[in-house]
Order: sequence, then structure tokens, then C-alpha cells
Amino acid sequence: MRALAISTDGQSAISGSFDSTAIRWSLTRNAAEQVLRFHADAVNAVTILGDGRVATAGADGRIAIWTSGKAEPDAVLEGHTAPIAALALSPDVTTLASASWDHTVRLWPLAGGAPRVLDGHTQNVNGVAFAPDGHTLVSVSYDQSVRIWPLSGPSAPTVVAMPSPLNAVANWQRW
Repeated sequence: MRALAISTDGQSAISGSFDSTAIRWSLTRNAAEQVLRFHADAVNAVTILGDGRVATAGADGRIAIWTSGKAEPDAVLEGHTAPIAALALSPDVTTLASASWDHTVRLWPLAGGAPRVLDGHTQNVNGVAFAPDGHTLVSVSYDQSVRIWPLSGPSAPTVVAMPSPLNAVANWQRW
């Protein structure tokens, strides 16, 4: 297993694996419900979108959006040129953020449309998280920096130098 997300109600989960599959789990029945096969390489990141859908992202640089019970993704988001390492869902559930080893973060509108590309990292971007208010995004990278991106207006990110490379950042949610 490479990635895991658990629903806020604790009833279900989605896992991503090095074997290029993702699995939907029923935590109440302790059983796999569906194996999702799409990615050409490891599934590095997963998230639950809150409307019965999930997103999976892989080392193949693609994101798949899935509806429960369907054998094929509803949508495939493409644009990254290297593995995707992390996903984050905005608090208002309208935007999916992806962190990639192509040194970028992308903000994907879930209603459709072109992603917004946030660039500036000089090495692999390994983690991404939205602030609870949804107005700020945080990304961490192997370039030893934390970038705090304001999501409205043309403002440049605040860059915080760190003493070592960073591999993850946690999303904070109110329960």
C-alpha cells in the first residue's frame, strides 16, 4: 500500500498501491468493495471527494476521478510530466490540488476547465495541503522549502527555507 484516505464518517476508505491499483473498502464490513484499475504505474495518492467519488493519482502523472461502481474513471486529468506524489481537496470541495515531481502544483477545478499551475519549486514537490479557510495552499518539496500560496490575486508565495528536504504536509480538517 502506498496511499490511504478514510471517509469523514469512518465508513469507507480508498487505498492506492505500488501494483497500480486502488481499492475501495467498506470499513463497516471489513471488505474490499471494488478494485480500480487504470494507472500504468504505482498509485501514489488518493482522496475521497465527498460526493461518492474518489480521486487516484499515480506515478504515471495522471489523476483519475471515479464514481462508485463504475469500472472506468469518469474523468482523467492530465498535464503533469512526472509522477504525482500527493493530492488535497479544497475545504469547499471544488478544487483538487496535485503535487508532482515535475516541480509543480496544479489546482484542478472539479467542475471542469484548465488547471492553474503553481511553479517555483526547484525539485520534486512531495506534499500539498489547503488551509482550513481554503484561501491558502501549502506545498513542500525536496528543494528544502515550504511554499505558502495565496489562492486569490497575483501574490507570490511566501517561501520558508527548511534544513532538510520535506516529504509530506498534512491537511487539517475540522471533524
